[in-house]
Amino acid sequence: MMREEHPALPLTGPQLGMWAGQQLDPHSPSFWTGEAIELDGPLDAAALEASIREALGACDALHMRYADQGEGVRQRLRERRNVLISREDYADCSDPWASAWQWMREDLLRNADLGQRPLFATALIRIAEQRHLWYLRAHHIALDGFGYLLLIHRVAELYSARIAGREPPPARDWSLAPVIAEETVYRQSPACLDSRRFWTQHLAGAGEPVTLGPKCAPADSSHSQRSLLPPADYAQWQGAARRVGVDWSAWLIAAIFAWMRVRSGEFELSIGLLVMNRLGSVALGVPCMAMNVVPLRLRVPPEQSFDALARAVAAQLRELRPHQRYNYEWLRNDLGLGDSHAQLYGPVVNIMPFDRGFVFEGLRSRAHPVSVGSVEDLDITVSPLAEGLRFDIEANPDAYPAPVLAAHQAALLRLIATVAAEPSIALHELARRDAAGHERAAA
Repeated sequence: MMREEHPALPLTGPQLGMWAGQQLDPHSPSFWTGEAIELDGPLDAAALEASIREALGACDALHMRYADQGEGVRQRLRERRNVLISREDYADCSDPWASAWQWMREDLLRNADLGQRPLFATALIRIAEQRHLWYLRAHHIALDGFGYLLLIHRVAELYSARIAGREPPPARDWSLAPVIAEETVYRQSPACLDSRRFWTQHLAGAGEPVTLGPKCAPADSSHSQRSLLPPADYAQWQGAARRVGVDWSAWLIAAIFAWMRVRSGEFELSIGLLVMNRLGSVALGVPCMAMNVVPLRLRVPPEQSFDALARAVAAQLRELRPHQRYNYEWLRNDLGLGDSHAQLYGPVVNIMPFDRGFVFEGLRSRAHPVSVGSVEDLDITVSPLAEGLRFDIEANPDAYPAPVLAAHQAALLRLIATVAAEPSIALHELARRDAAGHERAAA
């Protein structure tokens, strides 16, 4: 008897955003994301590969195919869930680490095909006798950063159970159908209609968002300035935020607004704030694309003090919070922007407060971000880790050459240090110091 085909399902709002972006250039590789897990110690490669196959094979989102057949875009689960693991070996190269990273960057340039080709690829890369990288590439329509974390945690617990000879925790239900059903209920709710009204009013009259570089379509890849700041910096930022009377994420967002004000000279500013949108949702336990982006707009006059700006950001975040579930792609369609690269914000800020720790039995492990996917302008990622504070800026290389990006990151970190020490400093004084520092650097 022929097995029935899986039913076609609608796309969630976050998936629709990735689909719409991909259709502007259907084969562009810019929506690939990537993560590499460094594993140091006596690795059991067979146990790891079995764990990868089991975890990735259970994830519906990685095995979907997409098609628009005239009645809207639909996704359908493939019956065969192939998980192919390639093996790469650079242990004998003169610089194994650099060679491995070069291979991963080249892999991220493969063409995308949401209708026919796999939405992911994975590899085990040997760097030395007891040093490996487990690499996972996935299309952003399938996974966001939290989705990656769920998969990595599952692979780690499966591997650890195999090594220790014990039963692993039971498998989770990683089907997408409950996530889609939950969103369908929301779309029909009064809360959704209320948020639609809020956002259209909130963004009425919004002009072209300010950026620090020329506006360009996303390139096939991005480049980055990555930093791991000392753990003491995180404690310092938290203390500075408490003295101003806000939480540290609002304080940091205010510092980014101040940096934009200083570097651009503009008054009306908008950033995109990534929100997880998983708490209280079935998506909390499902690896998928559930992230939303919220346009955060502020007028930032030069006479304003930084502490006043931080409190204004905190108040704005409180106002937006009840409406952050309304998807950004729906909003773009509401405003007639659905078939373009036009955005409602400049830089994107991703503050990742969730625990990224995981344990592979008998190994030392560490996650390395390889690609965050499509970058229109700038993506700023901040994440407290056990070993320090991750502070990365990804950039569209067509808008920000490497020296310009490095200068912007250095200026932002200097400004953060300044406002931590002088919370009541006026923004025009920050601009004066930034200009003086630029002149010294040029000399």
